[in-house]
Amino acid sequence: MYRTWVEIDEQALISNIKTLRALTPGATFCAVVKANAYGHGLKEVTQIAARVGVNAFAVDQLSDALILRDLFPSALILQLGYLMFHEYTDAIRAGIEFTLYDKEGIAQAERIAAATASTARIHLKIETGTSRQGVLAEDLEDLLLEIKRCKHVSISGISTHFANVEDTGNADYASQQFARFTEAIQVTMSHGFAPDYIHSACSAVILLYPDTHGTLVRAGISTYGIWSSDLVEQTIRKQNISCDLRPVLRWKTRIAQIKSLPVGTPIGYGLTERLKQRSRIAVLPVGYWDGYTRNLSSVGEVLIGGFRCRVLGRVCMNMMMVDVSAIPRVEKEQVVTLIGVDGRHEISAKEIATKSQTIPYEVVTRINPLLPRLIVS
Repeated sequence: MYRTWVEIDEQALISNIKTLRALTPGATFCAVVKANAYGHGLKEVTQIAARVGVNAFAVDQLSDALILRDLFPSALILQLGYLMFHEYTDAIRAGIEFTLYDKEGIAQAERIAAATASTARIHLKIETGTSRQGVLAEDLEDLLLEIKRCKHVSISGISTHFANVEDTGNADYASQQFARFTEAIQVTMSHGFAPDYIHSACSAVILLYPDTHGTLVRAGISTYGIWSSDLVEQTIRKQNISCDLRPVLRWKTRIAQIKSLPVGTPIGYGLTERLKQRSRIAVLPVGYWDGYTRNLSSVGEVLIGGFRCRVLGRVCMNMMMVDVSAIPRVEKEQVVTLIGVDGRHEISAKEIATKSQTIPYEVVTRINPLLPRLIVS
């Protein structure tokens, strides 16, 4: 028994994977499991995904890539984020494919791979308009010539990332980016390279722009049953595309104490809230250390016994207080739902994001990775 924990709905995750795979025929399905699988649990998510045939995973850090290599000796494991120079040896030795975009990275890959008589399999990142990682179009040819001189570096993939597909119904910028990417692919191939993996599609792009799927798709937030944005969901619904995403994560805690307090009693740090009537409050052993943001102070709600209960006062580091006055029966150690369904009510990552003025991505990825993740069917 735990006091605060995360539940992973195995059947929901499997359903989402099958739904997304059906929309991406012919492309390798790569589950993006960076940031502790978007807060859901790296090992838990990948082991479920592997059982239904997923054999490609993308991470941000080498430490996660090495964990996955131990679990899945034959899987494609792609590091999307920055690989530090001292990490190249371990990455190449473990057969991790990694993202590069400059001469310094190429030189280091060649040096390390040559020293170990092995091959560095890289994914060349093209900058098309996000202004993040990537080689600019005007520098691509020089970089390709540099790679041609390297005997131990192989371009396994070529990729880019769209900047503005979640937040607009106007596809012009995405079209410009894809045109730049297509041109970069042609330039790369004209130099004799033939990457196995051509990829630009994240979750929103998988759903909205099937022509961009290439030979691999990077399924991130949608794998976990969360829409990239309201606009993406609305567009899918309007187009009658069959895409039933089911939330995978449930976040729960328990009641640590119940007390009745008189009208006017201040609650929590800073005395930011005073009771407007005699009330019963419950103290919960969860706070911003666990990932329940302080922005939900006096704003957030939790579910107890099928009732919505408002957060009272400031969220603390390891505790918070909620109003349980309206619940007929409430008990110490009773289960409290922070994200999930209880009775007729649901609190989603989207609801929490709206109330705390952020996005669902941040809500789930900031759940403390030390909290236990339990797989439930």
